[in-house]
Amino acid sequence: MRFLSHFSMAVALATAGTLAVTALPQDAQAAKKKKEKDSGLKISKEVQPKVAAIQAAMATETPATAKPLVEALLAEPLAADDRFVAGQLAIQLGGTLKDTGLQEKGILASLDSGKTSAEQLPAFNFFAGNFAYGAERWADAAKYFQAAYDLGYRANNIEPLLAETYFKRNMPAEGLAKWDTIISEANASATKAPEAWYRLARDRALASKDKNLYATWATKWAGAYPSGDSWGDAIAASRWTAQADSTQNLEVLRFMKATDALKTTRDYKEFAEEAQRKNLFGEVVAVLSEGKQKGIVSANSPLVTELLAPAERQVSADRASLPAQPSAVRGSGSSSVMMNFADVWLGYKGYDKAVAFYEAGLAKPGADMNRGYVGIGTAHAYAGDLAAAKQAFAKVSGTRAPLAAMWQTWIEQQAAPAPVVATPTPATAEPAS
Repeated sequence: MRFLSHFSMAVALATAGTLAVTALPQDAQAAKKKKEKDSGLKISKEVQPKVAAIQAAMATETPATAKPLVEALLAEPLAADDRFVAGQLAIQLGGTLKDTGLQEKGILASLDSGKTSAEQLPAFNFFAGNFAYGAERWADAAKYFQAAYDLGYRANNIEPLLAETYFKRNMPAEGLAKWDTIISEANASATKAPEAWYRLARDRALASKDKNLYATWATKWAGAYPSGDSWGDAIAASRWTAQADSTQNLEVLRFMKATDALKTTRDYKEFAEEAQRKNLFGEVVAVLSEGKQKGIVSANSPLVTELLAPAERQVSADRASLPAQPSAVRGSGSSSVMMNFADVWLGYKGYDKAVAFYEAGLAKPGADMNRGYVGIGTAHAYAGDLAAAKQAFAKVSGTRAPLAAMWQTWIEQQAAPAPVVATPTPATAEPAS
């Protein structure tokens, strides 16, 4: 994460505001006393001549001669008011000389004095953190960034800088916890956390090689900013963390289809092959036809000749052989038989019939309840009955629970109004030369 450049920081500090320490010659004594009274500061008699000497040197054509005087003053055991004034002088001189090292000393002295105004405290803490960040003093950077953040500072991309101080110390869990707090607080305000923050957190979770953290943040990203890319990432993370059988894999692929997360020929190939193995000819035709329509599956692809064309030849006879309702199944029909018929009807977009067969399967002994509820939820979602779909997915547990949770998040997104998205405040721009 890039911190502010030295020159940008000098410009920013110049606009952050510093106490103008009035000159000390005799003709300015009245002005000095009024300024001290207004600011609540009282420079000690011992320090007054040193401040006067510094200001005199700063006023010459060679202001650099004031630097050793400022550094000497900062090194003394000063009272609070004197330390604050010394810090302000260091900031002012550092700005003149473009000496950020001197400015850092001034910032720290001002903060340590306890006399920094409430108006200046947020920015001063940020810049103290930024100096520490640039010097790779990560713990100090975290300390000052956190102080600035707690005081309401939200400029110069402080949020990612604060989170990054933990990753720089190889503390990924703590860094992601910090991201969670930052994003939650942004979302609780009038604006929504920007997508870039979710991506940054997701990337850091992936780099940690903790599968569960990655799955959590991929899902958070998709939940906040749904798209084919974000849902595809969340689904990939879920599949990485779970051992799914062929039936569960097909259920995931159906969710990918609903969320527009089938993006490559490989995705469509996997879906079609999984459906073909189960003789779900209608689903093979539906998914490969979609791939062709989107231009992802080309007309001369082997998928067309080896999977689509044979499935198309099977559709008419296959559909004609299907029982229209559970009571038409010969014999008692086991739970798995009923659910297999439900899968076939789902592929043919006979959603009401699919629900009826899934429900019949659930009523049979030895039923896989989670498979049945995922099937019912999927059929309702495909049909557009999102309320019924959500109720079905809420009943899912076990290894299918993450998939059901993603379905529920997607369903909530369909009715949610678009929130106002926060725009991260850009770092202070360097003036054109």
